[in-house]
Amino acid sequence: MKSLGFFTVLVGLSQILGAAAALPWKDSKTRERLELMIRNRRVNNPDDFSKARTEDDPTQHPYYVDMPLDHFGTDPAAKGQTYKNRYYVQDAYYRPGGPVIFQDIGEDGLSGYLGYITKENLLPVMTARLYGGHNDHMHPDRLLILWEHRFYGASAPITNVSLNIGNATPKELTDFYQHHTIEQALEDVPVFANNFTYTFKNWPEDTPQPVLTPDKTPWVFIGCSYSANRGAWLAKRNPGLFKATLASSAPVQEQVNFWQYFVPIEEELAIVYKNCALDLHAAANWMTDAYATKNTTLVDTLLLAIYGDQWTKLVKYYGVDSPTLWLYRVDYLTNIAWTPFTDFQYVGVQAGILGTICTTMETAYDPAGNPDGVFATEPLERAVAAYTKAMVAVSGRETEASSTGTINPYLDGLSWSWQYCTEVGGFQIANTSRSTNLLPSFVDMKQQIDYCISTYGLSDRVTRDGPNVGPINEKYTGWNIELPNVLWTNGQFDPWRQLSIASPDAPEKKATAEIPDCGKSFPRGTQLQWVIRGGHHGSDFAEPIRFNTPLPSTTLTTATKAEPATTPQPRKEVVSDALNAQNLFLSAVKTWIECSTLAWTPTGVPAAGATPRSVTYPGVRHPIARAMVAAATPVP
Repeated sequence: MKSLGFFTVLVGLSQILGAAAALPWKDSKTRERLELMIRNRRVNNPDDFSKARTEDDPTQHPYYVDMPLDHFGTDPAAKGQTYKNRYYVQDAYYRPGGPVIFQDIGEDGLSGYLGYITKENLLPVMTARLYGGHNDHMHPDRLLILWEHRFYGASAPITNVSLNIGNATPKELTDFYQHHTIEQALEDVPVFANNFTYTFKNWPEDTPQPVLTPDKTPWVFIGCSYSANRGAWLAKRNPGLFKATLASSAPVQEQVNFWQYFVPIEEELAIVYKNCALDLHAAANWMTDAYATKNTTLVDTLLLAIYGDQWTKLVKYYGVDSPTLWLYRVDYLTNIAWTPFTDFQYVGVQAGILGTICTTMETAYDPAGNPDGVFATEPLERAVAAYTKAMVAVSGRETEASSTGTINPYLDGLSWSWQYCTEVGGFQIANTSRSTNLLPSFVDMKQQIDYCISTYGLSDRVTRDGPNVGPINEKYTGWNIELPNVLWTNGQFDPWRQLSIASPDAPEKKATAEIPDCGKSFPRGTQLQWVIRGGHHGSDFAEPIRFNTPLPSTTLTTATKAEPATTPQPRKEVVSDALNAQNLFLSAVKTWIECSTLAWTPTGVPAAGATPRSVTYPGVRHPIARAMVAAATPVP
């Protein structure tokens, strides 16, 4: 077909796009997680315990425990230093003899996740109210703890750096995060559990308060994603601390170059939007070529449509051919190329941003779409115009992180990027050797490592070789790990499944849904697993139990084969198979708590006469004065 001139393209874009909206730039690795947004979209009027069943709202009463900054004594400068680690407690479900449910959030502050201790149709609270065969909320017997990871939310040392972290230098950030490691954060959990005390209100005066440490009361771990990794690693390093563990969507195989993240996206697109898959691949190739040839024409038209005055000012300031402006182009194009996949891991194609983009792009010129896609059937200018229209359609759909209850609004993003820059890895980059690749070639390892170095500087922790994932894989054996008393769940289309024990690349393990009898464990090479058909990341957490329908039995009543469906069924609204994963967990917990062969002997408890680690109680607030935060007063 005949190529259109530049002026014609501008006119066409103005007609096809309408008013352009701003799409805020954020690094793809530090996007605000979307779990809560998704859940709120799909859960209708959940039963909220904090409003209906208790006079005190547990989400309004944080607790803090003094935690050693350096558990292992490797840093003389940190000797005796502590910070206050935040957690929440829901005690309205507790009866004497009941277990403790420990919900670990992982790489985020707690403020956006307090529904985990109040929403009765989400998994943690459902676990509390269904334990022991009681099928209604009038007979619960569990205590719920919501735990915040060190260096997230309000659980970080209060220093000049943490109060002004958005303005900290790379050296200041590196020094601040020296004790923000996987092993230090893992050790926080047994130290907390061994010393945990809790005073129940209205407890009979003539009856001793219950002893809730793991040697006297069974503890259960619930985690999803990185926090599920933590549950598995704790089960291996501290056997018996938790009598049962749910490792939901756990990518336990640490890997630096994680191009496989896009494989499930490609697979689901091939089922429901093959033409869109072809177009996203073609768009990635177009961006790659435009960058290689420094062709500004269509690139700047795209950026102007999405960023508006912001882009106009940059062009005016630097000049259209400035090398510096090309650095901005690459950053902006990276964000645009990543935008279609922002929420895929939680909701898939049809219920998320990717579905909107695909529908908009494929029907830009023909309401029926074209099976070969617009890039194959239209001139490049018109194909890019359709792609731009689709990106404008989702402008503003990203969410910003909440700073409520956080020492500094920049803390959570920098804390997580420190972890993936130093120990976690998981860089989601292009693989241009694949005919189905979805990202431009400049989204590569160099770009990711350059980000880490520019943010934290070069040091023994941040290097040009990328994060050091070897020690964790060696200690915990990656996806070769085998554990008793752990249920592994994965979504069929979860990108992080590619690094889990259910990965197609992992050594073959027999998946079973049969819970061993009392005193027995799994045969070698066998693990309790459930792959959720049509599911995505943490589908067993996201799918609610609704009280206007009968509660499922805690005995599996449907298919028990922990394998993906023969014919994949991508997620639309409800992932019904997630209920089977939830039921399997409830059955496993009941079996493992009532008949566990895992004994727990506390270690690391303060010696006789030593000052115990303090635990504060409801009503005691974190010692961060608002005036101090506002004024950034130096802290000794």
